[in-house]
Amino acid sequence: MNKKIIVILFACLSLMFISCKNQSSSETVSADSQLTNSMGSVILRDEGAEPVIIDAEKKEVIIAAEVNGKYFNSPTRHGVVFDMGSNGDKSVLRGLADEREFYQALIDIGAVPGNNLTMEDMKLGKTVDGQKLDVFVTWDGLDKEIPFAEIIRSDEERPMDIRFGGNMENAKAKRTGCILCLDSCAVGITSDAAYETGAVEIKKIGRYGREDVLPADGTRVSVIFRIAQDK
Repeated sequence: MNKKIIVILFACLSLMFISCKNQSSSETVSADSQLTNSMGSVILRDEGAEPVIIDAEKKEVIIAAEVNGKYFNSPTRHGVVFDMGSNGDKSVLRGLADEREFYQALIDIGAVPGNNLTMEDMKLGKTVDGQKLDVFVTWDGLDKEIPFAEIIRSDEERPMDIRFGGNMENAKAKRTGCILCLDSCAVGITSDAAYETGAVEIKKIGRYGREDVLPADGTRVSVIFRIAQDK
């Protein structure tokens, strides 16, 4: 009888040990399964999104995108938007990278977010702040980089001034996918400080993709963001 009790107790202890071990292993896997970028930072990336490329030495971030020919002739306030975001088909270029991962990449190269705009500011003609960025576009066969400003035409031309607005909390909450907005924005990760909030939608300053510069609709391009030398 005593032997049976000992056997039963041993079996119970063994099961408890295995259960605890499995739980411990599960927690380790969960911790280890956090997605990180090439800099080792934990990132958020929707399944199917392409990785953001980071060159820390050049202080640049590169994302893949596709030309959206719809906005050669229709106005938009969206320059680059992650195609899985709610505004994914409203931009001159459809971004193929997650805007949240893009934000972390800019942080990792040393860019400083402005975080100066609120949703209430979107109708008040405010200007985005943050690290100044030089933005370029290139594609297969071009053999050079061209300034992002050269792929955009506007009803009212102003010198482009792209800033790292930040807005990570709004970006996560709204999930619009906005990577580069063509006027100051409280949601887009970057936006053009040359145009105040509401410049496109309220003041009706049309901004378009340049069909005479960009390749055909659907063509894959690379968008390069660098920390500007002049701040």
